[in-house]
Amino acid sequence: MSSQKVYLDHLLLQFSKEEFESPSKWLTDHFTIIEGGTHAGGLSRNKLIIFPDGTYLELLNWITKPENWRDRPGDFALTSLAPVSAEDNHDRIVKALDTISDDSLGVTYSQPIDGGRQTPSGVDIRWKLLKARYSDTQSTTPDLHPRGRTDAPFFCHDVTDRVLRVPYDQSSVVDHPSGATGIAGIELLVPKDRLQSYVALYTCIVGASPRLSTTEAEFELKAPGSLDFSGVLRIRAATSENDDQYLREKGIGISSLIIRSKAIGDFRFPVSDYLH
Repeated sequence: MSSQKVYLDHLLLQFSKEEFESPSKWLTDHFTIIEGGTHAGGLSRNKLIIFPDGTYLELLNWITKPENWRDRPGDFALTSLAPVSAEDNHDRIVKALDTISDDSLGVTYSQPIDGGRQTPSGVDIRWKLLKARYSDTQSTTPDLHPRGRTDAPFFCHDVTDRVLRVPYDQSSVVDHPSGATGIAGIELLVPKDRLQSYVALYTCIVGASPRLSTTEAEFELKAPGSLDFSGVLRIRAATSENDDQYLREKGIGISSLIIRSKAIGDFRFPVSDYLH
């Protein structure tokens, strides 16, 4: 496997006002949840579940849902670390996608977009986003995107220090009741006849080759706060009626999230409850 170009960053989970202000008992029994702040523009706010390896879960609530809210970044983010910039990463990905243009599923990436939020204490945090941009091609399946297309990740590149956005250096923040330490696995469910197209797409995005089997591909990724292997990004072909039903209801994309724990072993997070 070639060396990776990117790292796991975070998952974006959408919460209603009620869920956001009063998280479920399951969440509070398993995780320490901290206030994130309000995003630039004031349309949304977040809370964070931060892991010791520097990855995190973002609990997002729309204060005012914009008309084009389906143009959100996506369901999960990757990142790169200095000295690789957002601009460097954009150029690498777009160049790689150009080599598979006939099999790219209509995916490309935006130029870096400035983003930010302000913490409850008034600290301004800044980053740059790369958003996936989609166009229909013969290889896309519009009926399997009921939430809009979220089948490619976005990128979040820190401009201010990463520990401002993700304070994984604070023990009180990363000490969870469940002993959670990071993201062990993100699984993407895709149509069986599109598996190879998604493997090609993600090979360009990640910048590394996966382990392959007849029904899935696994990319091993590190986390920003760990020198060791962190978790896998798994692309799995739908092989059952349950899988097909999930694709119809939630669409091509994230189907499973596994959290690593030093206390109770790896466990499943109910990610599908927060994909809207």
